[in-house]
Amino acid sequence: RHFGADMWEHRFPTILAACRAHGIDPVTDPIPIAPAAHYASGGVRTDSQGRTTVPGLYACGEVACTGVHGANRLASNSLLEGLVYAERIAEDIVAAHTENGLHARVPEPVEHPEVPAHPLLAPEDRFAIQRIMTDGAGVLRSGDSLAKAAEQLQQLHTEARDSLDENGKTSEPGVDTWEATNLLCVARVLVAAALLREETRGCHWREDRAERDDTAWRRHIVVRLNPDRTLAVHTTDTPDFPPTRQQHRPQEQ
Repeated sequence: RHFGADMWEHRFPTILAACRAHGIDPVTDPIPIAPAAHYASGGVRTDSQGRTTVPGLYACGEVACTGVHGANRLASNSLLEGLVYAERIAEDIVAAHTENGLHARVPEPVEHPEVPAHPLLAPEDRFAIQRIMTDGAGVLRSGDSLAKAAEQLQQLHTEARDSLDENGKTSEPGVDTWEATNLLCVARVLVAAALLREETRGCHWREDRAERDDTAWRRHIVVRLNPDRTLAVHTTDTPDFPPTRQQHRPQEQ
């Protein structure tokens, strides 16, 4: 509020307009805030060259899980990771093409079936996913809250699948539809991994498992989406780096 109207209108016009559209005038009123997710500490698993388990498919940036960030990415390190892995991927592609005599080509268009093989969620289901994840897998989570979230997410998937199985109908394909469908997939994977990891590590804080457990959980969790859309979960050992010092709580100065 100490900014004054002129500062708000000239420096933060977009935020000002958004707040006023929701009935809040930040010039005179406090702005309500709440935690929100904008990044997932995971992604498509890659090796040190950005290769995935699909030959010829690379992943880079926030879509990738390279392992370099540990259990809690620090701000702006994503840009550094993107630069490093983009260069590695480019070099690997050039080397592979040179070695195998491959030539770049545009693939033939893929025909899509009139009825999708898997159910698509309605765009409005996005809000249900947000509510479920906020309540059950937010900043503080527990075995009970995660189990409830997993059940609710599975129900969303089951309802969409049953509609497709019974009458061959699903939501009309579109950007909003695919976003909701993909959000459900990511949410199910995140909850499955968080439920399995019975400890607190990095930004994963289990209220019922408040301590870090290096003996049992210095390992990665890998989730695979099966053809029938069920999840297969397993763990892998991490490289033998020495454990870092635990700092779950602010230290007194």
